[in-house]
Amino acid sequence: PDRRQCGSVLQSMPPKPARAPVLIAGGGPVGLYTSVLLSRFGVPSILLERQRAGIPHPRAHLINTRSMELFREVGLDQRVESLAPPMREWREFRYCRSLLGRQIACDDHMATPAWDVLQEASPARLTHVSQPGLEEVLREEAARLAPEAGSQLLFGYECAHFDVLPGGGVRVEARRA
Repeated sequence: PDRRQCGSVLQSMPPKPARAPVLIAGGGPVGLYTSVLLSRFGVPSILLERQRAGIPHPRAHLINTRSMELFREVGLDQRVESLAPPMREWREFRYCRSLLGRQIACDDHMATPAWDVLQEASPARLTHVSQPGLEEVLREEAARLAPEAGSQLLFGYECAHFDVLPGGGVRVEARRA
């Protein structure tokens, strides 16, 4: 059965032959941001991501200033920042041998000369958001923009094979992951 969800996000239907000027292999933060950016410019794309849904376990957690500037450009900075805990809860990372063990080191993210320079140079700020949370924001925005741009987000599919065509272009075969 056709189980389309979130606009053009394809969950379980096999993909039909489609054409797009851009294929994005991977639906992590970079692939999803690329889909958002292309859709904002009206460039159709097809995104292939092996996972059907985001991976919930922790991965990356710090989003640097430049990435936040890019999210600001597409109007996502406030949504991303809203997921971050208060700075006092994450500005220092403490390293110990065990949960109750003696502290070995402490890294204060804001106690570097570069912090002051970044504060003056950019309206965006380094923030602490889990990668699953960031991907959810990007996935929602990509799904919202995809229909108008003629883009497709294919979750649960991977690139099985591709051929470079003699006249230019590429033919890609996607399969269920």
